[in-house]
Amino acid sequence: MKTTEKNEPAEVLEEVFIPKTNKHDDAQYVAVNGRRILVKKGETVKLPAAFAEVIRNSEAAAAHAESFIESVSAEE
Repeated sequence: MKTTEKNEPAEVLEEVFIPKTNKHDDAQYVAVNGRRILVKKGETVKLPAAFAEVIRNSEAAAAHAESFIESVSAEE
């Protein structure tokens, strides 16, 4: 495992893609345990694994919510 100058393990980076929802939607604010970053939308970017996990969880929750809304709407 690689280490940084302070002999701490280097963070594992993961690629993520956040699609733009409109023309002026350029970035997404993401925070994990007091650390925060601004992620560019519309491009594949490499982020520390913890931030990538938050983004994946957010996308999964949004998809689940959309599915639930569609199922409830179909019942009416």
